[in-house]
Parts: sequence; C-alpha cells; structure tokens
Amino acid sequence: MKRIAYLLLLSLLVVGCSSEPKVKYVFYFIGDGMGVNEVIGTNLYNQANGQENVNFTGFPVVNFITTVSANSLVTDSSAAGTALATGVKINNSVVGVDPDGNPTPNLTEWAHAAGFGTGVATSVGVNHATPASFVAHTTSRNGYEEISLQMIDSPVDFMAGSTFLTNRGSGHDAAYFEHKADSAGIAVYKGPGAIANIDLNAPRVLCLSAKAEDSLPYAIDRKEDDTQLADFTDAGIRYLESRYGKKGFFFMIEGGKIDYAGHGNDAATCFLEVNDMAQSVDLALTFLARYPKETLIVITADHETGGLMLGSGRYEMHPERLAKQHACVDELTNLFRAQFFPTDKPFRTPSWDAVKGFFNEQLGLWGEVEVNQRTEGELKEIYDRTFGKGGDRNLTEENLYSSNFRIVADVVRALDRAAGYQWSFGSHSGSPVGLYVTGACAEEFNTVKDNTEIAPLIAKLAGYTK
Repeated sequence: MKRIAYLLLLSLLVVGCSSEPKVKYVFYFIGDGMGVNEVIGTNLYNQANGQENVNFTGFPVVNFITTVSANSLVTDSSAAGTALATGVKINNSVVGVDPDGNPTPNLTEWAHAAGFGTGVATSVGVNHATPASFVAHTTSRNGYEEISLQMIDSPVDFMAGSTFLTNRGSGHDAAYFEHKADSAGIAVYKGPGAIANIDLNAPRVLCLSAKAEDSLPYAIDRKEDDTQLADFTDAGIRYLESRYGKKGFFFMIEGGKIDYAGHGNDAATCFLEVNDMAQSVDLALTFLARYPKETLIVITADHETGGLMLGSGRYEMHPERLAKQHACVDELTNLFRAQFFPTDKPFRTPSWDAVKGFFNEQLGLWGEVEVNQRTEGELKEIYDRTFGKGGDRNLTEENLYSSNFRIVADVVRALDRAAGYQWSFGSHSGSPVGLYVTGACAEEFNTVKDNTEIAPLIAKLAGYTK
C-alpha cells in the first residue's frame, strides 16, 4: 500500500510542458525482452506471493509501441536499441549505423553536446547490444572489441555493466579493456563495496562486477556479495548529480537479463528480473520526488522474448506455484549435474523416482504442485532418452545464452504451465511492448506509437537539440 500511495502522489506531480525545455534529469529504463505479458505476468506473480505490483505499472502514462527494425518485422536488441537511442530504424545485428552506412547520432551524444552529463548502465556486458546502441557505431553487434574501444574513447561520463565481453580468439580478455579504460583516465571500480565508494570527482567512471561475469547473476540466484543493477544505478545517480546537478543529465539503465530468462523459457526467473529492474526504478522515483518539476522517467522495452502467454490451456492460473522455484534453469542444470553426474565417483544411472525427487525438492513438482499424467509421460520420455539404454547423457537444449539439460529445461516449462504461463519459443517476438512514463512532460508521450519516436521527443523536451 505504501508504494501505491507513493505512485499516486507521483501521478499528481506530472508537469505539463511549454515551448521551453523543462526536463533537466532524464532516466531511460529499457527492460530487454520485457513484453507486456512479462510485466503483467510479474504483477500476477507478485500478487499471488504477497508483493506489490511492479512500480511503473502505476505510472500516469501507460502506452504501447511497435518495435520492427529496418529489415525485419521481428527486431533484435541492437536494432531496437539503436531505434530507442537515436530515433532511426536500422537493420538487425547493426549498432548505430543506418542502412545507408551512416552513423546515427544518439541521446548520449546529443546530451553531451548540449552540456549535460551522461550515463549508461546494464546488468549484462557493458558493451552488449543495448548499451552499445547508446555509445557506439559499428556494423556488427558482435564486434565487442571495436565497441569496447569506442566506449572507452567516448565522452560518456558514467558506464556500468558486468564486464567487457570479448570476441573468442581475439587474444584480448576483459582485463585488457579495463587497463585501456584506466589508461584513458577512467576510474574503474569493481564489486559492490568499491562501487558504493566511487570518487564523485573522477573525470569519468566505469563500474563492473568483481567476478568478471558475462552478466550479473540472476536475482533468483544472487548471493550477498554479488553486484546488482541497483548498485550501478545508485552510483550513477550519485555521480551524475554531483557533477551535473545544476545542468542536468541523461541516464540509460538496462535490465538486460529479463531477455536472458525469456530465451531460457524460465518464468519465475524472468519475473524476478522485472522486479529487480523495478528496484532501480525506485531509486529514480526517489530522485523524482526531490525534483518533481525537472525529472522525467521513461520505461520501455526493446522487444518481447519467448512469446509468453498468460494461460496454459485451462481457464485458470496459479502464479503462487512459481514461488517453489529458487534457482534459474541454468543453476538447476548445475545442481542436476552435481547430483547425477558427480565427478568424484563412478556414474550410476539414477532411477526415475530419484529424478522426480530432485525436481520435487527444487521446484515442488510431484509434491505441492501436481504433475498430470500426460506431462509426466512426456518428461519420462526425456528421462529415457537421457538415461535409458543407448541414451544420450548429454541431451541438452541450447538457447542464445546457455545450454541446459533437456530434462531440466522441460521440467521448468512444466512448472510454468502448472502455474498458468506458457512459452511459444525461445527467441524474440514481434509483439508491441509497453511504454511507461512519469514526471515532467510525461503527458507528451501519450501519442507515441513506435520506438523511433521516443529519443527525438526526449531530446526535444530536455533541450538537447537546437
């Protein structure tokens, strides 16, 4: 109730705009893969488990936008990220370069040119597709080295992400680019302790995970000493306000692992990632409460991932059943491997009852969550293909970001169906995504219909353009 009351107060603070720019502080959140059903599904999950609705679903402006790229009705993150950053449609897999080969100026470049502070933060690699779209210009989103060097050479004041992603076989690791950043005069901080104590007077700042992971751990798997997106967001706000409080700043924050969970068809993990990004939104809302007439918060997604459906064939849903899951599908694969494929003793074929017992303990299936006869038959078939005579003990399922035991992935989807959620596939869809806006000039976004309309409008409202 406290958050609902807070959001109602914020809705009363929405400030209209005249011809003169009123926005000094812009927060631009992008939930990668966060379709409308991911957001609604998270609310259903929260309600069933005694939690508040996602904060931004109570914003005064809630709209929907299309996401097509220049060469496809289904976009990828680099094309959509560039559209959100520049207002220009480009081809899939390209970053900041239009179909004619011209660099597309973006919001951080516009803001910097106008004297504003700039920041880019993400829960995945700092040079991944979405943050790259706000800094770099290259014909391939996979050109991690080129993107890294462009980010280091850019004027962006604050950057944060898990690590520098690197190209396989390039000969350069993440430490190489950290050293390049340090040599360029960028203050580098790694891990939550260091990030909490950044030098607010440093010319530029780069925040990373202390563990050099390709992405931050999922919220569902997080340990006490893990870096999280809120650490980056808090540091970015403190740094940008300290250096640019009088002029203003632009700060893009990406919840990047919502997309990863969608590719993995893992509903509980996905919903907790939406909630995790919402914690960073809370920090922006606290800032908005301090500067209600000058702060704009815009939240959207680059695309939807997984084709999530609310309903699995029956006219009922049981989101509370997902609360039995306490690890993502990737970690469940690790636990499954450790239990049934130990490295310190000879392999012994586990019984079907032993495998069911594992999933009962980890997910509540065959216990508090019933498994119908048809589903059990399908899962038993995968068990036989894995452990039966002539079976494939490495029977796995690949998605864009991980490889998991097929039986583990199928059982997680079975839990999702039992809770009333169903995935269509493991890739992006062409569904519209949500647009959620509050603060100064929020009403200007009521008429926005496509992802290319957001960046030019932000630039206009904040006075980045002449």
